[in-house]
This record gives sequence, C-alpha cells and structure tokens, in this order.
Amino acid sequence: MTDYITNVAMHEADWGTFLAPDPALEDAENLHDVLGITILSGHHADLTVFKGRNPVFDRIASRSTGVDLAYEDQCSAQHYYDVFGCVEREHGALTRLVDVGVFMGGSAAVLAGCVEPMGLELDLVDVNPVYLQFAYERVRRIFPRAMTRVRMFHGDLPTYVAKVLRAEPQTRALIHHDGAHDFNQVVKDLSSLYFARDRVHGVALQDTHLRGDIGYFNFVDAAVYAMFGADVKYEALGSRYPKDSPVTNPNQWNGNYFLADTPEGMYVQFDGVEWKYPHPMMELDDFLPGKAPSDG
Repeated sequence: MTDYITNVAMHEADWGTFLAPDPALEDAENLHDVLGITILSGHHADLTVFKGRNPVFDRIASRSTGVDLAYEDQCSAQHYYDVFGCVEREHGALTRLVDVGVFMGGSAAVLAGCVEPMGLELDLVDVNPVYLQFAYERVRRIFPRAMTRVRMFHGDLPTYVAKVLRAEPQTRALIHHDGAHDFNQVVKDLSSLYFARDRVHGVALQDTHLRGDIGYFNFVDAAVYAMFGADVKYEALGSRYPKDSPVTNPNQWNGNYFLADTPEGMYVQFDGVEWKYPHPMMELDDFLPGKAPSDG
C-alpha cells in the first residue's frame, strides 16, 4: 500500500483533492469492466437478513438489492449492520460520515443510506481514484437524492486529516476505516486522527480479525492496542467465525484468513480514550506520506 501511494497515487495531479464524478459512468452497464476492476470473490453481503429491525436499514437493504450492478463486498452483512447501528445511535452528535478505503462501495452504500434520514454528510476517501468512482456511482444509483452531500477525496487518511478535517472545526465525524490493513499504515492512519481528535466522534475499524502472509503485516487489532492500550474499550462489530469454519484457513489471496471467535471489527469512541501514541511533541507532518522521485 505504501509503495502504491508514494510511487503511483501521489504522482497523480488530483492527489489530495476532491474529485468530480465522471458523467461517462452514469449509464455504464458493466461498470467494473469500464473501470478495469477485477471481481475476485464476488461476495455480496445480504443485508435483507436484518429485515424488520430498523426502518432506515430496511430501506438501505431494499434499495441496494434493486441495483443491477456487478460488484463484491469486503465485509459481512453483520459488520455493515453493526456499523449502521453505531451511526444510528450516535448521529445526533455527528455532522459527517467518512468511509476510508471504499473498494467497490459496500460500506459506502450503507453509510449513504444514513445521509438523508439523519441529516449527515458522507466523504469517500481512497488512494485509488478508480475505486472512488465505482463506489460513488454505486451510491448514486441507490440513493440519487443524497449525492449533493457526498464527496470523493483522493488520498490517504493522514492527507484527508491535513487537507480537510483540520480546516473544518465545525465537523464531527464518525470514521469507518477499511483501507490499509498492515500494522504500520493503520498506526499512521490512527495517529493522524490524534491531530483532529476534537472533530472525530469515533472510529469503526474492519478486519481486526485478519491475518495472512507475514509480508503483508495484517494486524489491525494490534495497531488499535498500540494506539489506545491493551485495555482499550471498544464495541465489537461484525461476524465471528468458529474454529472449523473454512475462512479460518489461509486462502489463495495473500494467504488471508480470519482468527476464530474474534470480532470482525471494533468501534472505538474518542470520548475518554487514552492515547498511547503519538507523543504530544510529534506533528501531523510526521505521518504524511512522502512522494517518491518520479522515474521521468
């Protein structure tokens, strides 16, 4: 992820800015093909399994299933429902939702369903503009009336904090983090929030149960403990898988697997949290990516 940011993404002219939607995508039938996205697992989270529990979520589930679009989701339906529950419970203290690491828009679609009924804004944040455009278009097809409150930011979370959150003191955000999963980048991402902590109500992180080949350092939960201490208070999110589940064994994609009987995600509310890192003498610039020299 770091190499992609420093060697590729930061060399694009729109790095660190809000993107405009591409009108050419509005009528595209095979959106993933147009954008060059390969669908690997084809996993679809079935949100309808939670039908009848909340009318707002029912609307999200119903409208999501009505969109004819090829995609795959990163999270379980339980994770999406639990994150929705955090937003629904906390929305009176919020002005904005921030989805970091949008991929093909699974979490973005759920969060966008909260925009109108709860009076919120939604910022989509990703280092890859292709995924931003896909997620934006998926959201537009599901909730077209919400799009005046939805923006796309091309950058990583530290850059978003530097360029956006620090310039908007009125913002109160709940951040959903499903971007990088390697320990180093997650620590950088969470560290950047320290410098805008008065504008962040809480952060929901996905894949805290993820492991894989050692070269990828998939230790999101360890990053949370490094930032807030081993005794950090958090709300468990998402699914837990038993020891005999196939997903607890390494798969063909980077040897990824899930820890058994471990929550898929964590929600950490910032009110009262104890920051173990970064040191107060550090600066936000310490956590911003550095642009690699251009080959040209």
